[in-house]
Amino acid sequence: MIPYNYILILSGILFAIAIYGIVSRRNGITFIVAAEIIINAALINFVGASNVFNSYDGASYALITLVIAVLETVAIVGMLIIFSRRTGSLSFSKLRNFKG
Repeated sequence: MIPYNYILILSGILFAIAIYGIVSRRNGITFIVAAEIIINAALINFVGASNVFNSYDGASYALITLVIAVLETVAIVGMLIIFSRRTGSLSFSKLRNFKG
């Protein structure tokens, strides 16, 4: 069994990588990927805690969160497609010019 400290360290590293991805670039696709990495870090915490406490609650929460994250990502990708068709770019710097 993997110690819970290692799971927390892995989750923290993933979270730090994702925060760096959000702060360093202003691209829509990298923002979505970084947000998904943050969600995966949280899911690793849920499953790790579920394993430590011998309960299936964390795993079930992780599954529900994963389904919601996938649906959210599909909606955001749809909005990014519309945004890129109207502005010709996925850069968030052109968001000021985008008016419904």
